[in-house]
Amino acid sequence: MSDWRDAMEAPVLVPEKVPRLHETLTNRTGLWVELQWGGERDRTEVLEIRDLPDGPRVLLVIVNVRRPDIRMAWVYWDPARMSLRNEWTRGAPATAEALTHTGDAHAIDVGEMSDCFAGDRTVFWPHRSVEVRVGGRWHPGRLRCLYNGPAGGAVASVMMLFYEPDWGAPVAFKRLYR
Repeated sequence: MSDWRDAMEAPVLVPEKVPRLHETLTNRTGLWVELQWGGERDRTEVLEIRDLPDGPRVLLVIVNVRRPDIRMAWVYWDPARMSLRNEWTRGAPATAEALTHTGDAHAIDVGEMSDCFAGDRTVFWPHRSVEVRVGGRWHPGRLRCLYNGPAGGAVASVMMLFYEPDWGAPVAFKRLYR
């Protein structure tokens, strides 16, 4: 990302309004992109990802975040000039995740199975109750979305409740599981 130039806008129809939280592809995965727009570098949330029929991938983002003319735009994904981050991985893992056991769910980062996020998805609104085995024990969770990828692969976006001894209470964590 040594050469910062304005992101290239893609000629794709932009929605009239910002998609609602449960209608978007990536609001549930916490993806943010850093790009340059109007000569200024900006960090903005990715609202949706699409692969165009002719090959390139485009991201729906809100641009000009610090200006009065805020608007949405589709921009071409360019890994040489943009950085993509998952905001959910900040901080230490839950205490339960520090102890791994056979049979535990496999937590992933967005980049690990990124092909799943471009395919079909099932949104559970407001959620579906599940239990996930982590740290050798079953923990209650809320399944928010299931992203279906090629060859039967899938990623589950789950809000997990882990008991944290330091807090003396259950704490919610957003996790992606294979």
